[in-house]
Amino acid sequence: MHTPKKHGLKIALGLLLSLVFLGLAFYNINFHQLWDMFRKMNPWWIVLVSALTPLAWYFRALLWKQLIGRRCQPSMWNLFRIITIGYTVNNLLPLKIGEIVRAWLLGKQEKIPTSLAIGTVVLERILDILTLLFYFVFMMFFIPFAPWLKMSGLVIALVGLGLLLMLVITYKYGERFTTWLEKPFYRLPGGAGPWLHRQFAKFLEGLRLIEHPSQLLKAFAWCVITWMVWIVIMYITFLAFGLSLPFLAAVFMMVVLNFGLMIPSSPGGLGVYEFMIILALTPYGVGKEAALGVAFFSHIVPYLVNIIVGWFFVVQMNLSMTKMYAESEQLEEE
Repeated sequence: MHTPKKHGLKIALGLLLSLVFLGLAFYNINFHQLWDMFRKMNPWWIVLVSALTPLAWYFRALLWKQLIGRRCQPSMWNLFRIITIGYTVNNLLPLKIGEIVRAWLLGKQEKIPTSLAIGTVVLERILDILTLLFYFVFMMFFIPFAPWLKMSGLVIALVGLGLLLMLVITYKYGERFTTWLEKPFYRLPGGAGPWLHRQFAKFLEGLRLIEHPSQLLKAFAWCVITWMVWIVIMYITFLAFGLSLPFLAAVFMMVVLNFGLMIPSSPGGLGVYEFMIILALTPYGVGKEAALGVAFFSHIVPYLVNIIVGWFFVVQMNLSMTKMYAESEQLEEE
């Protein structure tokens, strides 16, 4: 159970880490040079990125629809709205509860068990990790990484294979595999065991909607396409700042960024986002001011588009942030 004290500690830790990473991102920055880069930018780049951002949400909706399968047939419009609202919640409220809100809204709108909805979201997150690992391993064949980074890539590839193996075993054996894992989970120290077992049970709920392996493969394909839209947005950001970087630099930056965003932070990943992009662009010889410019542009433009569109959907569906936060807390405790 998540007590108010635990929530407070998590929120405080997220804010503290955001401030630390924001300080590292801004350290020794030439603000005049940074402002000059934004002043010279063609505003049509903003229009292009703003137009592409909802496209990524649309492909995410297609991915989610594929995972839901034939058990329920939600409209693409509903899924698009729910996904947009989920991102908005993550950008405005702490603890990254947007995914739980998405599951609650899907259950409410489509009259399906919330446990199944949560299962699809958990399964979607695993596909996200596998997709990012796929992109990272793909890059290893084309980018001359340092030996330590190649070794990290090998470890990451093994983790990805482990996740894939778990996916196959769970799909084939279901409840028996979950029961077998129960004892090892509950032997873990503290409250980690029961929490992990609950998460695995949610994942199993999502797998129950998979009627054929091809359904999962199609979902993975939509996941790859979804992330490719964000990679293209990153590459467009390079062009907006006049950076002559290869397309693979955008792929590398997206992988580093999203694994970095797993670090607790304030809503929207402020600070962590900026620092991770600076970190990812350093091997390409990009100056700190240019890297921070890329970070701000790729962060703020989609963020504002999401807040505007998401808030419109919140009002349209007669929702409130207070209600969504309360529902997410209740679902986390179940």
